[in-house]
Amino acid sequence: MARSVAPVAKAGGEAAVEATRLLAEFIVGIRYQDVPARAVELAKRSAVDCVAAALAGCTEPVGTTITRYVSNLGGAPQAAVIKAGFRAAVPDAALANGTMAHALDYDDGGARVGHPSVLVFPAALSLGDYLLAPGRDVLAAYILGLEVQGKVALSSSYKAGQGGFDHHGFYGALGATAVAASLLRLDVDQIRTAFGIAAGLACGLSANHGTQMEPMVAGNACRNGIMAALLAREGITAASDIIESKEGLCYSFMGPGKLDAELLARKLGGPFYVESPGLGLKKYPSCMFTHRVLDALLQLVHDQGLTPDNVAEVEVGTSAKAQSVLAFDEPATGYQGKFSMQHCVACGLVDGEVSLSSFTEAKVRDPLIAEMRRKVRLTYPDLPLFPGLTSVEPGRRYAGNPVTVRLKDGRTYTAQADVLRGDPEVPLEDDDLRGKFTDCAHNVLSAEDIQRSLHMLFHLDEMPNVRALTDILMAPGAANR
Repeated sequence: MARSVAPVAKAGGEAAVEATRLLAEFIVGIRYQDVPARAVELAKRSAVDCVAAALAGCTEPVGTTITRYVSNLGGAPQAAVIKAGFRAAVPDAALANGTMAHALDYDDGGARVGHPSVLVFPAALSLGDYLLAPGRDVLAAYILGLEVQGKVALSSSYKAGQGGFDHHGFYGALGATAVAASLLRLDVDQIRTAFGIAAGLACGLSANHGTQMEPMVAGNACRNGIMAALLAREGITAASDIIESKEGLCYSFMGPGKLDAELLARKLGGPFYVESPGLGLKKYPSCMFTHRVLDALLQLVHDQGLTPDNVAEVEVGTSAKAQSVLAFDEPATGYQGKFSMQHCVACGLVDGEVSLSSFTEAKVRDPLIAEMRRKVRLTYPDLPLFPGLTSVEPGRRYAGNPVTVRLKDGRTYTAQADVLRGDPEVPLEDDDLRGKFTDCAHNVLSAEDIQRSLHMLFHLDEMPNVRALTDILMAPGAANR
């Protein structure tokens, strides 16, 4: 359901698309009833996944620290902070919830954006809690947030890491603003201003990769989008063409000429980003660049009965792009272990699985895991490797990472997983998704509350408002501070 947009005249008589106005008009024109049923169902599944990641992340050091920080701020009890037992001012709640959801890198992946849902769903849930919004309005806003940030990314020639930026902070500022603008029912001019405010707040630097600031980029995007929409509603002014203007967001973040606004106009809403290219839900709580490797390796481990005692070497085909993210050959922390090909492979060999317990401080220091990390050898084959999701280029296929295991007795086994479990092409089954949610939540919620919250999330569009869900997620503790 792509929206047409009237071109505006540029110097020299040629037509151009005003990207900021285009997006604002699109947001105003979309409500729940305009969204295809398939997009709604996919959004509900990714919402389950995002909340699962937040429940797992709330007890991590960055989760407890950001909760303490928000608690110390005080402020009006407007929106639930996950697991904290209190409500905070809505931008602060979104900051905390978004940070928790990205704390373990267990949230979903999406083409060009990186981690789409964590940039927008915590904003939708937090603001929806404050507004006592119906679940269908929260879902529609979430889908719009995914759409805005996703289609800007797909219409750009920006490459992740370019210029030392963490792109999540910039795309997420747009996505979270779209979420808040939809829920607050801003008009076109207010939304254009909100984008200008959010762009001024957006940031994220790749140098923080592997630190606790990395998950905070997601939380900050959620907070910035809500702040921007609320400030625009109050009358704060900002540039109304911030996305496409010279020295605006895309010009400064990506470089001149990197955003194709005409392509954006053609892509917007047809189909929605959540439908195509879609979201990849993670089977493993590690960087997506490791997932094809782990699918192939664990198949060998289970089929051939591989053990640490009989393995002499594991050869993994990878790429320079992947290794720029998987930067920790010898991780010093559990979080760095998520970005270590060697550590993920070692855990798969030793434990026969890769789970949340693979990325503890004790696991990183385990002598057997350290020994197995040293047996992993990386190669760089001339293959079209891709981190996880299906291609966004029609007709082009990507290869899985080749994995070769050499045993001490001379036997050799090879495997390659071209399409990973959790990819939009091979989605996780509902039982797998429920299992992931239960594993992430079991230390935080009771068995009864796990089932209640799962039911609510799978039927989010049927909820009169989302407060019943956020009350559960905020527990243990009272429903109000």
